[in-house]
Amino acid sequence: MINLEHLREQINDVNLDLKNKYNPVFKISSKTFREHLKSEIGNLTKLKKFEGDELIPYNSLVGVDGSNNKSGGAYPHFIEIFQGLAKSTNGNEVFLSSVYTPTLSAVTDDGNLSQKMLASIEIETAIKYIEEYDLKYLMMDGGFIRYKINCLDLFKRLRELCEEKNIILFGVIKDIKTNVISNSLGLDKTIYDREILFNRLNLGEAVLINNEINKKYLENGDGFSSAFMRTSNFPGAIGVDILDTQQEHLEEICNLIYTLTPINSRGVPLWLDIVDKDVKITDEIVDTLLEEFLDRDIYERFFISERDKRTL
Repeated sequence: MINLEHLREQINDVNLDLKNKYNPVFKISSKTFREHLKSEIGNLTKLKKFEGDELIPYNSLVGVDGSNNKSGGAYPHFIEIFQGLAKSTNGNEVFLSSVYTPTLSAVTDDGNLSQKMLASIEIETAIKYIEEYDLKYLMMDGGFIRYKINCLDLFKRLRELCEEKNIILFGVIKDIKTNVISNSLGLDKTIYDREILFNRLNLGEAVLINNEINKKYLENGDGFSSAFMRTSNFPGAIGVDILDTQQEHLEEICNLIYTLTPINSRGVPLWLDIVDKDVKITDEIVDTLLEEFLDRDIYERFFISERDKRTL
């Protein structure tokens, strides 16, 4: 039987520890915090929602997202499917897919291979879309650091294409992991900007981060400019990255993201949620594909775990 009293004590301890850790953040008044943002972090600006003819330049906005799912047991007996989708508001779309199993790979999984393959399929999908269609604005689901870490050469190719074709490339960051503000306040470096910004920005407000304190910005180019913003009634903040060579469009892109985000949502542009839903690879899809296209002997020999066998 579950020891609920023991669990309650441990959860209460976690609650108390979090309060103690974040007490320096909670104690900062809104007035002091906003003054610090303006003096040390960046320009605090009020966003606007585009209306009517102002939306015309964005009628072929493209959103890019990826999805992955796997079936099987412990390494190396699993098979993983990756899918990328670039989808335009004008109806054009490009899907790319990839299948991986360690049983056929001579490369030892470094624990991050899945993330590398997911990032790669997203960038490859974006590049393919650019090669097939005209567009002006390309919105990625997530920040750019993940691409630089996991698929640098591919991301450089995407960057070059966007700069060459004057495509504004930006990434929407749902879960902020930076510590720009905590560093400037002298706080614990494990306190992220996500927690500090919670319920601190007004609806439709953005902080355009000074390049001088933005670790993503590089003086020699090949970096990014960034912003934090609150786009809905949800009190949390999201982030945005844009190429440093396109930083003059940063406020415009913040306005665009604000325009695309329903006021009563979790703060993410609706178009990204639509792309995310369309690209999702569910367990049912994976199981159906494997059962349909793998020989039964291969399927059972390699990709059915002991747990799955209990239900066969």
